[in-house]
Amino acid sequence: ANVKGGVGKSTLSIMLARVLSKKMSPKKITVIDTDLQRTTTEFLSASNPEINIEFLPITPAFENTNISLVQQFVKQNMFKTGHVVIIDTPAGTSQRLWNLVGESYCVLIPTSLSNADLAPTESFIRNMDKIKARYHTIYPHLVVCPNRIPFGQKDFSVMAKRLANHDVVIGPAIRDLASVRHFYNEQKEIDRGGNAKADFDQFGDFINKFVLKGELDKIY
Repeated sequence: ANVKGGVGKSTLSIMLARVLSKKMSPKKITVIDTDLQRTTTEFLSASNPEINIEFLPITPAFENTNISLVQQFVKQNMFKTGHVVIIDTPAGTSQRLWNLVGESYCVLIPTSLSNADLAPTESFIRNMDKIKARYHTIYPHLVVCPNRIPFGQKDFSVMAKRLANHDVVIGPAIRDLASVRHFYNEQKEIDRGGNAKADFDQFGDFINKFVLKGELDKIY
């Protein structure tokens, strides 16, 4: 989730679902696509039809109804052992996104290192922290996902300093998300495809350990 558009929310949702489908039964993965563009729905329907996909667009006409459906779906799956629900959120206000993800265990927040992305991302995190404080809860955990990282980039001090006073965990970096969509496949690895696949395998391991196995609770 992120208030900022174009930071890679849909691509991250797609690739996370694909990576996790190799670590667990795809039938236990549900992806809820709330973005009117249907990017996640169309991609996964073609590439991984075995993964459960729900299209519930958050638009002015259906916002309250579909947000309620998403909340209900998340609550129902809390009691299903081994099930994972991934919500691909649209851009929007912090309150709208909280309504979508407030019942979740964890929120993944993709952002690049550019100030154009980091500034609204920090504002979103600040607002999420305030809402969590208001409800006296540590959930959902917030994980910042550095993405569209230039190949060879090793200095993340700009992001680290900017987020130092916020209640977040910074996950492993993912290089150039835009290229991952084209290169991530099992048939062949082209140019940087091998690096992109390695990034997502590492990210999948991080999610498996810290999110699915609850290690984030120990950090917080």
